[in-house]
Amino acid sequence: MIRAFLAVELSCDIRQNVSSFQTQLKESLPHMNWVRSESIHLTLNFLGSIEPSFIPQLLSVLKPIGERTDKFSLDVQGVGVFPNSQRPQVIWVGVSGQTQSLQRLVLNVAAALEPLGFPLEEKAYHPHLTLARVKRENVSVGSALLENGVLESDCHLGMLTIDRFILFQSDLNPSGACYTALATVLLSASGSD
Repeated sequence: MIRAFLAVELSCDIRQNVSSFQTQLKESLPHMNWVRSESIHLTLNFLGSIEPSFIPQLLSVLKPIGERTDKFSLDVQGVGVFPNSQRPQVIWVGVSGQTQSLQRLVLNVAAALEPLGFPLEEKAYHPHLTLARVKRENVSVGSALLENGVLESDCHLGMLTIDRFILFQSDLNPSGACYTALATVLLSASGSD
């Protein structure tokens, strides 16, 4: 069994911008587990544990979605937290722009996966890039976020073109999760640039 998920990889430029933004935040935010910039991605769907032999069947329902989905672009910008700013547990950067195209892609993927035994998500999809997780003292982290105006920051980290999504394997180890690309699903060549 492998742990698997579907996600969009960041471009090199955006990955570099995210890394620089994390460096800025590290100075003012203690008690954080920072996600390695090379591991940051835009998750579409978490699949959980699957048999490797199941991958061809997965791809047989995912590739047609790619063929009928136009590529689109998202602006990587804005900072937020889960679940709230008083006791944050996750700090993230959001996306704007063609988010309806992203939501449609996520819904189409979920609908294709449901007959294969993957239940639909109960909570609404909230696209984000996880920058850090709060280790402890989340009340003091929340105060620091408010004092420093981080949540009001209108950071623009670049435009991300979504022209593919990837089936990843996730391996957990002491230094953090390690992700391996198993297969790529290309989106249609038409659509916006």
